[in-house]
Amino acid sequence: MSDTQWQELDGEATVVEAKGRTYTELAEAITRSVGTLQQIVDDTSTTAKSMEATRKLAGEVREDIEKARDRYSFTGEALSTYGAALRGAKNEADPAAEKLRTLRSELEDARAVARNAESQMDDLPDSASQADKDDATRAASGANATVSGLEQDIAVQESYWNSGHGDKNSAAGTAMSKIEEVVSGDKVHGLEDSTWDKVKNVAKGIYKVFKVICDIAGILAIFLSWVPVLGQILMVLAAIGAILSIVENIVKFARGEIGFGAMLLGVGLGVMGLFGGKAISSVAKYAKARSVVQTASRMSNGAAKAKFGTAVLKSSRKTFALTRGQRVTEVLKSPFVRTAGDKAVAGMVRNGLYKNAFTSWRGSQFPLPYKDGAARFAMGNDDVVDMIGHFNQTGLRIDSVTSSAQAIATVGAVFNQTANLANNAAKLGSAIGGGDGWGSYEGGNSLATSGAGGSWGKITGLPVNVDKGVTAVQDVFGNDGYVAGSW
Repeated sequence: MSDTQWQELDGEATVVEAKGRTYTELAEAITRSVGTLQQIVDDTSTTAKSMEATRKLAGEVREDIEKARDRYSFTGEALSTYGAALRGAKNEADPAAEKLRTLRSELEDARAVARNAESQMDDLPDSASQADKDDATRAASGANATVSGLEQDIAVQESYWNSGHGDKNSAAGTAMSKIEEVVSGDKVHGLEDSTWDKVKNVAKGIYKVFKVICDIAGILAIFLSWVPVLGQILMVLAAIGAILSIVENIVKFARGEIGFGAMLLGVGLGVMGLFGGKAISSVAKYAKARSVVQTASRMSNGAAKAKFGTAVLKSSRKTFALTRGQRVTEVLKSPFVRTAGDKAVAGMVRNGLYKNAFTSWRGSQFPLPYKDGAARFAMGNDDVVDMIGHFNQTGLRIDSVTSSAQAIATVGAVFNQTANLANNAAKLGSAIGGGDGWGSYEGGNSLATSGAGGSWGKITGLPVNVDKGVTAVQDVFGNDGYVAGSW
């Protein structure tokens, strides 16, 4: 099923059997609780009205939880049986997989020797002695015999692997059928999912797929934020993904699923993804503006215009005049806003100035339409690249504040870009590879995911989905899958 041909079989027999024991223990706990409740129902020595109400309630509860006993019992038995079968299948298939790797390597070498021997035999001149011809023939025959022997050995090991793989699939199918019997078959006992449960499952799947899309957008936005329309969509999705990451980490911490340090790291990375680049841009623009304004103040108006240009002078004076509050406000409102550089390229593309967009505006080559493409990739920030280009000029006034802002912007840009790339790649890899995205929407979760914990898909290597069984059991016992309290 999910196994790779001629490789070790997926799944851990020890883990499956441990989960089987856990579910069996849950079933036994239910049995004991049912027995205790039945004793309460059968106790007629106390005739007080309050005790009559207690007996009635105990009877109702007993009937409800008894319905779920089969679910845990059958699941435990199915997992335990499958675990034993999985161990046997792996004991047969895994050694064969290891031998196959060695045999295939030896076969490749043997075939090369055989080809060389046949070539030497064919290349013998007609004048060669009979002894030389006999030696060449024996060498070719021996080499071909070695090849045939290895091919037979490989066929034997492949049969062992196929036998183990078939046993595993057969056992898995039996286990799934047994579990499905208590989830949606004859032994469901009225514990089917409600319409609301089904709606929640669908919504959960849609959310996970959307989260993966946001993670992908977080990576693509780094490179394609300049593209008209698409760039804006990617920026919005990336920002939403960062917000979702922040919320999820806080919720997980509140539930006790992660520690305080992990929560702080997750929230920090999310906040950095939202505001880090914009804050760094603000520092870079301030460093450039401070340098322009202070340098221009020592020059005549004409000389300043000649050195920087009217547009740069005006924008620098405006930026330099911003208060701290205005700078903070600008950063906070900007996660959904593209940079001025991205907007400029997008405008050129929108107006059909493709050559200007891809070669003229700081540009060199697609898909990095910027003059210093490598620098922009490393920095991930137009404003920082622009600031670096500005400080390459001579005759600038650079005081300690300007120098510090310049250093903070440069180092911060590299760190922010590296962290964002790594974080988005890690989230995406975890989402898809770990069953937190499309995988779980299409069936990566299962009965073993809740209650006893773990992931059935990882345990068995099968895309099984019996989530609705968990939902029904949890409705009776709560999210931990255990009977609350002592009866």
